[in-house]
Amino acid sequence: MEEKKGEVWLGTSGSTYVYDGKTFTVFEPKDGQAFTNVWSIMEDKKGNIWLGGNEGLWRYDSRTFTHFTENSVNYVYEDRKGNIWTSGGSDNGQGFLLSCYDTASLSDKKPTITQITQSLNLFRILEARDGSIWFGALDGLYRYDGTTITDFKGGQK
Repeated sequence: MEEKKGEVWLGTSGSTYVYDGKTFTVFEPKDGQAFTNVWSIMEDKKGNIWLGGNEGLWRYDSRTFTHFTENSVNYVYEDRKGNIWTSGGSDNGQGFLLSCYDTASLSDKKPTITQITQSLNLFRILEARDGSIWFGALDGLYRYDGTTITDFKGGQK
């Protein structure tokens, strides 16, 4: 992921790196532990860096690290309203969750999290022009309109 300042972030199974155009630096929180098994890196509208991986969801605001969940996170996405959406492991280890972290509560110690659906092998997330959230899973394509989930399995509908 290339951030607004031009640095490139790379997540690998071994470490997470920041490349400034000349040097690769291992990205480590203050406790000196590298972020490993990072699946998704995203910069939000405010310039915060979000990392999703086997160790959960993290936000880095260039000074402070905030850990939001222990559950694995495969993908991180910010919608137009500033809500953070994730796909990742569920609390009970059964399938994957589509979750939404409400932008108004992201500064709280316990942000408001809405778990939209549990599915098998949930992958990418995207917002359409009408504000609906589309997400792909191993078994098909889905749309969430804020109330209802519609599936488009096998190109139907």
